Amino acid sequence: MWLRLTLALGLLSFGCGDDDRPGRDGGGGGVDSGLPPGVDGGPIVRPDGAVTDNCSEMARWIYLVDSDDALLRFEPDSGALTPIGTLSCPSGSASPFSMAVDRNATAYVLHNDHRIYRVSTADASCTTTTFTPDQMGFELFGMGFVSDAAGSAAETLFIAGGSESGIGGGSSVLGRIDVASLGVTRIGSVGGSPELTGTGTGELWGFFPDASPMSVRQIGKTDAATLRSIDVSSIDSSGLGLGASAWAFAYWGGRFYMFYQGILDDSTGIYRVTPDTGVVETVRENIGYRIVGAGVSTCAPTDLI
Repeated sequence: MWLRLTLALGLLSFGCGDDDRPGRDGGGGGVDSGLPPGVDGGPIVRPDGAVTDNCSEMARWIYLVDSDDALLRFEPDSGALTPIGTLSCPSGSASPFSMAVDRNATAYVLHNDHRIYRVSTADASCTTTTFTPDQMGFELFGMGFVSDAAGSAAETLFIAGGSESGIGGGSSVLGRIDVASLGVTRIGSVGGSPELTGTGTGELWGFFPDASPMSVRQIGKTDAATLRSIDVSSIDSSGLGLGASAWAFAYWGGRFYMFYQGILDDSTGIYRVTPDTGVVETVRENIGYRIVGAGVSTCAPTDLI
C-alpha cells in the first residue's frame, strides 16, 4: 500500500530509481532461477513440524511487490531477498497497490486502477481477473488470506480500505472477497488504513501505520473489533511522526513482518515484532525497493525455526 504525499516547497519526493536497484535491468527485469525445492507441490512438512498436505513448497515464503512492478521472494529464516521478475499486467500505467497470496502460491495484486490481477510467484506472469472495481465502495484496500480456523485448509480473503481519497486518512472498512465469484462483502469499520495478514491459526491481523501510535492489531473477523494492539511506532526512524509513504505486512514463523517506508526514507525497511513480547526489531534497512504489497499464504510456518 502506498501514498503519494506532497510537502510544502516541494522539498521531498518519493519512489526509487530503477537503475541502482538489485534485480532491475531497465528492461523486462531480471528473473532469478533460484526457486525453492519442491515447486511441483504436494505434501510438505513445515518448519514447525506440521504436515500440510495441500500446499506447495513455494507457498511457504513471503512475496513482495514494489511500486515499479518488481516481484520478489523474501525468506525470513535466512533473510534472503530474491528478485523473481517484473509484472507485466494489462493495466496500462497503473501501479501495484496491495497483494495477497493463496495456498497455491498464486498472488492477487490490486493495482491503483482499482482492479485485481492474478500473478504467478514463479515467474511474475500476470493475467486479468473478472473482479469488478469499486464494489461496496472499496476502491483501494489492503488484503490478506486468513485460515477459517486453526489448521484449516479453507481460507478467506479479507480486505480493508474504501475510497481512494480516504487511504491514510484514519478510517476504513473491513470486508472480504469471495475468491470464486470475486464478490465483496462489508463487515465493519476499522480505525486506520491497514495492510492485512492471516495466520495458520485463523487470526486476522493488520498493520496500521496511520494510527496513533503506529500499531499492529488483531482484528475480529466477524465484527472488525480490535482484539489486541501492539505499539510498533519505533520503526519510524524520523521520530517526527511525518507518516508513511509505503507499507506492507505479513506473518511468518510466529512473528509479524512490517515493510515500511517513511516520508524521509530512501526506500523500504524490513522490521518484525514478536507478539508475545512486543519486541520490535530491525531486519534490514533501505532494501532498494519501495514495497507496496506483501503476500504470505496460510501454509507458512506458525512457529519460529
